[in-house]
Amino acid sequence: MSEGTAYERQGFLRSFLYYFSALALIGSTCLIFYATIARYFFNAPPFWGEEVAVILFIWMGFTAAGLAISNGWNVRVQAIDLVLKERTGLVLRAVLHVMAVGFLGTLLWHSAPVVELSLFGTLEATRLPSVVITAALPVGLALMMVFQSVLLVQTIVALRTGKAG
Repeated sequence: MSEGTAYERQGFLRSFLYYFSALALIGSTCLIFYATIARYFFNAPPFWGEEVAVILFIWMGFTAAGLAISNGWNVRVQAIDLVLKERTGLVLRAVLHVMAVGFLGTLLWHSAPVVELSLFGTLEATRLPSVVITAALPVGLALMMVFQSVLLVQTIVALRTGKAG
């Protein structure tokens, strides 16, 4: 299995997340701009504007976090990679990926009660179910976990073949 193959398998999801996140950010920005203009120039702010902007921003944040992991934009100290031998660096990277997958899995497991608490509530302005906001948590965590797992598999393959990726 080559890196290109794993990348192609993620292609549609990555593209979807990229455009979804971009549209959510643009939508949130436009709504905030509209609400600001309506409030200060016309003294008639939309009652739903802030709430919808928050929903878009939360979903954008959680989906973009998964996208950041899939693109390898997560924070790491590259100075350590320069000091360690290639194989040792790959082993360290694999250990860190395992820890990240475990951490994300734990968060995903514990996000269920958060969603459960919001199942029967509604948002004040839009009257949408509260789960519209809290569902972003498990969805985002699942995306992050999937992409982190892909990075783990790629690192294990690199360890087996001796080719750093």
